[in-house]
Amino acid sequence: MGRPALMNGPAYWLSGVRLFWSGVRQRIQKGPVFAWRFMGPVPERLTMVPPDLRPADPLAARDFYEGRYSFAGRVVDTGGASPFSVDPPSVAWEDALNGFRWLRHMKGADSDLASTNARALVNDWITSQGRGVSGNAWKMSVTAARVIAWMQYSRLLLLDSDPVFYRRFMGSLARQVRYLRGLAASMSDDLDALTVRIALAYAAQVLPTSARFEASAAKNLEYQLRTQILPDGGHVSRCPDVLPGLLADLLPLAQCYVSASKPVPQELVRSLDRLYPALRFFRHVDGHMAMFHGAGSSNLNLAAAVLRHDQNGAQPLGHMPHSGYQRMARDGSVVIVDTGVPPSGLHGFEGHASCLAFEFSSGRQRLIVNSGVDTLLRERYRDMARVTAAHSTLVLEDTSSARFGSSSKPSGEKCLRIVSGPSTVRIERRENAGSPGFVARHDGYLRQFGLWHERAMALQEDGARIDGRDRLVRQGRGGGQAQRQFDIRFHLHPVVRATREDNRSVHLSTQQGESWLFTANDGDVTIEESIHFAGIAGPVKSHQIVIAGIWPDIEAVEWIFRKT
Repeated sequence: MGRPALMNGPAYWLSGVRLFWSGVRQRIQKGPVFAWRFMGPVPERLTMVPPDLRPADPLAARDFYEGRYSFAGRVVDTGGASPFSVDPPSVAWEDALNGFRWLRHMKGADSDLASTNARALVNDWITSQGRGVSGNAWKMSVTAARVIAWMQYSRLLLLDSDPVFYRRFMGSLARQVRYLRGLAASMSDDLDALTVRIALAYAAQVLPTSARFEASAAKNLEYQLRTQILPDGGHVSRCPDVLPGLLADLLPLAQCYVSASKPVPQELVRSLDRLYPALRFFRHVDGHMAMFHGAGSSNLNLAAAVLRHDQNGAQPLGHMPHSGYQRMARDGSVVIVDTGVPPSGLHGFEGHASCLAFEFSSGRQRLIVNSGVDTLLRERYRDMARVTAAHSTLVLEDTSSARFGSSSKPSGEKCLRIVSGPSTVRIERRENAGSPGFVARHDGYLRQFGLWHERAMALQEDGARIDGRDRLVRQGRGGGQAQRQFDIRFHLHPVVRATREDNRSVHLSTQQGESWLFTANDGDVTIEESIHFAGIAGPVKSHQIVIAGIWPDIEAVEWIFRKT
């Protein structure tokens, strides 16, 4: 698939210094000099219990009781021991365990046994992890998730509890809130910072607090929402999977303000109004989210759960100009295209080199996809999934359109981060209800090879045909002169069967009984093996259609998907 290129430059180093300093500030403020800030009075009660929209599975509560804990695609059997005392199989599993979102399954079980077990597990955490403020259990995003979950399931935990546990729980919750308040200002403006501000806004409504804290929590939340939720409803990370989780946290928060007879912050109202159309924009008909910039095997039930609360029935737009995406839909056929520059800064740690990549679904079957990300979040697949060759677009000289450099997150974790890539994407939309389309080009290959990549697409014949064209365009008269190898890749969903018809045609059949014929007017058309990283149980083998050619012998390739 081609390796991501490493790059060192002034912009890369400046951004890296900012990230490093953010991590240093957090580590200093967690130290003993500042530990006094996390001490304080224990509140006597909670003023309300926020709702939770996340769907529950009562069978998971039974597994917890029997000592089996399944998070982030990994299952650990503790043999009766506390899950907080075992070696975690992955960082993602440990984060999910310490985030306590899984308390919803025990609430869903609706039994005294589940309630007793939930109290025992929370008590285990307080005694084993809750005394210090270090380790993965005290990462800012994990702590924020835990604070929200404890408040949402406080009735499950506190009803019929003994006074000792009640006071221990309230004391720990208050301490975690003070911890978030103390360190929130040192965070960069990323998704973790938004989650922390959401948690503090919850705390301002649920815990007895001062008017000053409540006003500050609302103000800081509104700042993060203005900074991170774009005018078209997308998140600055450009990851579609972020949207259902944000709605699942923001909707109950808005309800808290309503229940307290207080005005809902205006930026929260505006964000909710924008997030719903954006969520629908990225959904295929089968309910899965388009796999761009870190999105993988999405939680269908969560997206469906939050959409049930969309009272306005907001419909998706044809394009999201601020987020950088195009959408074409006709009679059950949906095409979603990445036409934006890659995310930068902290968001570059999850960004992909996917400019002008697309996904295509017909009815409840996805045909053309990107490779997505590994559900189990294993390191060996992480970087492979981010290169251009793992996406349904053109790859020039087996080189990614964006460059990656090694950097450290504020937590200290070393990862590859996007440090450069397409800086300009020129788009011309065709606003035609009968055959929507666009022409777009990006400069990701301009500096290295002197060439623009241009892609044109149109959805024709009531969704039964997609016309596409990929073209490499020389920059001015003195652009690239040497011959360049290019490959146009169309990654197939694992359940789609591909059969070669002739040198330029491939027949596709789906589990829904549909047949599609792919044809190209030039280049060598082959069927090659691929990897679908976003399988439910991890990466699975799949196939891809590849059009190979040499530029300038072939300057443009026209291709068609036609329903037969």
